[in-house]
Amino acid sequence: MEHSKAVISLLSLIPQMYKLAYKLWTGTRIFSSAFTSLCVYTFATILTMSAEPTGELEQQIEPEVVPTRNYTCTWEKNRWWYIARYSKDYKYCYGNTQDLSAQAFRTRRSHSGYVWETQKKWTQALRTSIGNSDDVGAFLNLTNSYLLVCDEEESDNFCKVAQDDLPDIPVVKTSLAGCRVIGRMCVGNKNGLIVPETTSDIELQHLKRELPDSVEVRTLEDRLSALGNVIVCNDHVALVHPDLDKESEEIVADTLKVEVFRHLIANNSLVGSYCVINNHGGLVHIDASKTELEDLSSLLQLQLIAGTVNGGNKTVASGLVANDCIAYAGMKTTGKEFVSIETALHFPIHKCS
Repeated sequence: MEHSKAVISLLSLIPQMYKLAYKLWTGTRIFSSAFTSLCVYTFATILTMSAEPTGELEQQIEPEVVPTRNYTCTWEKNRWWYIARYSKDYKYCYGNTQDLSAQAFRTRRSHSGYVWETQKKWTQALRTSIGNSDDVGAFLNLTNSYLLVCDEEESDNFCKVAQDDLPDIPVVKTSLAGCRVIGRMCVGNKNGLIVPETTSDIELQHLKRELPDSVEVRTLEDRLSALGNVIVCNDHVALVHPDLDKESEEIVADTLKVEVFRHLIANNSLVGSYCVINNHGGLVHIDASKTELEDLSSLLQLQLIAGTVNGGNKTVASGLVANDCIAYAGMKTTGKEFVSIETALHFPIHKCS
């Protein structure tokens, strides 16, 4: 009888012993997990501290001169490391800063003699913006003889930068018919400038006064009044909208002194919106076929490349302006797109004087 009671007592303790064992096992597992996490964190901290430069060299670098990690592709990311290393070594050896500022790095500008390309090639395609807009092609008209900028307070900073970039040509702030989107309303080259008929007399007088004497300023009356969208030209040839009037075509040829062709780009008649050319090459709509590129290249006697701007925008003229020496693209333009731009427009090896 007593033996049976003892067995029953032992059996009643089994659930309690099981619960205790489970709690011990769970606690051990939690402790093991916490210990493992602590070890991993400590190891990672040690690696991070060992990877960061220390000492007098690092203390001499002010935060404002360290470039920003605003890279947009792999090769810009790798180049960022080189720029940072170059800055620190130069200041350590010579006691002053030989570096790109954060803004200069974002806009791809050379600074203090530093060059981006390994073959000592000057960087001609630069990032910029007008106000808060990356559609620089809507607010600028750039040729080999002049640069037109929309007449807005937001463009003042850009004008100061552009005057340093282009010391040999005038930078003119203006509006056309009271509108700020001058890049889409006019078309020009080194020989002339064509503006819509709605341009006021005051604006015309201002343009004639500020532009070089060799540039002929002329108005054009046509139902396709957004001339920058329907005409694209360099100093020798021009593509125009297939529906442009014959008289308008003759005015374009006489004023700009170019040979005029009617054509489509990727089945789009707005040739001025989907193409940017200079005297060396051009960038066209990404959907242009290989056959179409060959036909256009043969027609214009230029090497053309299909591409985009501002991170995939197919309307290349809305985010890009260029002449034979320099190009401005929107801030969203990626490094890979800049490769296409610089390859297409064939800039000179050295900076234009």
